[in-house]
Amino acid sequence: MKKKPLLLSLLIAFTSFQVAAQHTDSVAVTTTPEATPATGALSINGYVDAYYFNNFNNPQSGLNRGRIFDLPTNTFSLGLVQTMFTYTYGKSKVVADLTYGPNADLGNFGNYRSLNTNQDNITSSSFAIKQAYLSYNITDKLAFTIGQYGTHIGYELIDAPLNFNYSLSYLFGNGPFYHTGAKFDYAVNDKLGLMVGVVNGWDMLMDLNKQKSVTAQVHLAPVEGFHIYANYIGGDEHDGKSYFGSIKGSRTNLWDLTTSFQASDKVKFGVNAAYGAYSTGAKIVDDTDPYSEDATWKGGAVYLNFAASDKFGLGFRAERFEDPSGVRYFGPFKGNEFTLTGDIKLADGHFNLKPELRIDTAKDKYFEDTNGNLTKKSQVTIGAAFIYTFDFTPGK
Repeated sequence: MKKKPLLLSLLIAFTSFQVAAQHTDSVAVTTTPEATPATGALSINGYVDAYYFNNFNNPQSGLNRGRIFDLPTNTFSLGLVQTMFTYTYGKSKVVADLTYGPNADLGNFGNYRSLNTNQDNITSSSFAIKQAYLSYNITDKLAFTIGQYGTHIGYELIDAPLNFNYSLSYLFGNGPFYHTGAKFDYAVNDKLGLMVGVVNGWDMLMDLNKQKSVTAQVHLAPVEGFHIYANYIGGDEHDGKSYFGSIKGSRTNLWDLTTSFQASDKVKFGVNAAYGAYSTGAKIVDDTDPYSEDATWKGGAVYLNFAASDKFGLGFRAERFEDPSGVRYFGPFKGNEFTLTGDIKLADGHFNLKPELRIDTAKDKYFEDTNGNLTKKSQVTIGAAFIYTFDFTPGK
């Protein structure tokens, strides 16, 4: 008698844009007496995070320049509220990953969509969609996915609990966050995996220029605990929301290498390197438009995580990033950042306290001072993030 209310609540949850999770356990599905009983698995998980950071430059704007999400300084701030539903049935899976809050607006910025002509006075519910996709295992080795899903590019993720460092790297901020499209994943064997896909572009729910981009990945696992990902995305990104100009026929390519090595139960190493190239496809150069001539950007980061115990760990990141022409989000920039993060686990690992010190340096005067002028070549922030994760399986 309890099965029908459960199924009804699931239907209501999906049609009401509630969110879904990654861990799965079986849940009974109602069947007719004549049919063979079928089972599916639903799980719900997510997190809430908040933070407080102080910028020693005391910028007049109250913002940490060069940051991705943790922009406000000297104020208690909400990061993101996530709830994700994951439902699997046989060879199929559907995910509805919804997020809310300031970081959701920043991370899902390309999702604005409305049929209302008075767009300035409404808020699109599409802003809440971080991921929404369907996948099907065609064979034991080949899977097909369609919808909006997180990018394959980079070492770090939008989800705060999945990164050791709380503040995000320049590499993360200047790459794509997500894609809307379709892809195939093929597991050649347990040491080699391939992916190829076609997407609307960088961070776009809709295709604003009717030009598609190609995505690809090669995943190698030569030994246990060691993973290498060679990633690519390329296409015409003009008139999109990721700031690649308005010249039709231009092309943007991004090559990314990500590796991780679990050296022991306590030590993990990581490396991320990326090289991007923007080509105008035109011969006209406008000195006032950085997108009127070819440009490149690049960067690299190394990660070292150490688990002193199951309750405490330390994570260090060192990064170099260069965008001399200013074709990415932060304008012309050459600089470094060094981040040291602690990880204190409470409530059986559900509650994480992350104190963090970050030092950013730039070749030129890039960071803001107390008068609102860009006169500083360095920026130091210190503070802490608070992250609470939850997971729930209906029926348990």
